[in-house]
Amino acid sequence: MNNSKHTFKYQPNLASSLIVWSWTCLILMVGLIWWLEILKFQWPLLLIVALFIFVSGIQIVLRRVTVDRNLMIFSTVLNRSWLVIPRDQLEAITAVRGGIEVRIDGNDYRFLMAKKSRNQLINLAQNNE
Repeated sequence: MNNSKHTFKYQPNLASSLIVWSWTCLILMVGLIWWLEILKFQWPLLLIVALFIFVSGIQIVLRRVTVDRNLMIFSTVLNRSWLVIPRDQLEAITAVRGGIEVRIDGNDYRFLMAKKSRNQLINLAQNNE
């Protein structure tokens, strides 16, 4: 494999994604309810919508998997202790419905990914084992 880094976007498992995105949509709902109560445009409403767009963008952009030569790094939004997996400790990486399942030291981690990204990540991980 070449020495370049490969990056893929992911979302956490289904339960965690539902919780996080529910809190994010709550920001939009507060703005919508406030707008319906006031019934006219005010600048704080624009700030709430901008906050929603910002938080949504952060959640999409910052969750990524970086595959380096011998490391797989799962970055997160708020927690800076990212999941860093040396390839020799990777027991299994399998495709599951809607994402991947990674097994490290007997612990299973599930991540939601697009099918194309999932297949590329599995190929990269298995080609170097």
